Amino acid sequence: MIAWLRRLPPNVQGALWLVSGGFIFTSTGVMIRLLSEQIDSVQTAFFRAVIGLVLLLPMILAGRVTPWHSKRIAGHFWRTFMGTTSMVLGFYAVSMLPLADATAIAFSQPLFSVLVAVVLAKEKVRWRRWTATVVGFAGVLVMVRPGDGSLQLGALVALANAATVAISILLVKRLSDSETPLMILTQFAIFSTLLLAAPAIWVWRWPDLWGWTLAVGIALAATVGQYFWVQAFKAGEMSAVAPFEYLRLPFAVFVGWLVWGEMPVIWTYVGAAIVIASALYIAHREHQLARERRRAEAAKSAAPPVP
Repeated sequence: MIAWLRRLPPNVQGALWLVSGGFIFTSTGVMIRLLSEQIDSVQTAFFRAVIGLVLLLPMILAGRVTPWHSKRIAGHFWRTFMGTTSMVLGFYAVSMLPLADATAIAFSQPLFSVLVAVVLAKEKVRWRRWTATVVGFAGVLVMVRPGDGSLQLGALVALANAATVAISILLVKRLSDSETPLMILTQFAIFSTLLLAAPAIWVWRWPDLWGWTLAVGIALAATVGQYFWVQAFKAGEMSAVAPFEYLRLPFAVFVGWLVWGEMPVIWTYVGAAIVIASALYIAHREHQLARERRRAEAAKSAAPPVP
């Protein structure tokens, strides 16, 4: 880590990592949309997977990660299936919508995570988080405006992306109890390459030199952005750092205006504000509940044994 950054308070370090990562992810979205002018989004996702695998090859060959030794291959496959689906949907959403709109709708992922936790993980959710989730989805409706004829296919694709990301996160959490982050990342690169090969060949078009440059840039930027994201939550507390992720929206608004002359309508801002407020409240409640559980466990372990 850079020496001056290490001297800052942990939450400030996390905020800087996350803000930098948000700018990188926004830049990745720009490159994805530019490349979509030459090739299909499935092919873009395939390039992302293949180049990511190539970047991991030195560690595989050096023995730092041995994907064939994993005992949870089936779990890795299903996590990759959902992650690959979300990646393709996300690429299509960016290519079909203004950058700011795609970014704003993506912020609905924490709302879907609550539903996934209830349906798939059988987690009990109390009325506060349910209320925040319902309010958040009202904000989504404000953004996509289904009643006035403005609902676009791209908005539905972006919502589907947010839902599949939520499922993918749950599967990653389940794998993380026994698998290292590097193993999860490597298995994703391998399986996503295999899953996307046939669809990519079906829609294959050869990009020009600029297209190849964008493809490599997407893979590199996505990898670096993911690293920054991990470092952010490693350095600081989640409740203090997470709000800075929403700075991606003004980044996206500015870059969309700069590159394509796009400006979101007022309802995008209103809906995004509702969704972000709901997501922040959900994150706050989850942090509070996790802290209460840790205190209860600590008190239980410190209690004298019953004679």
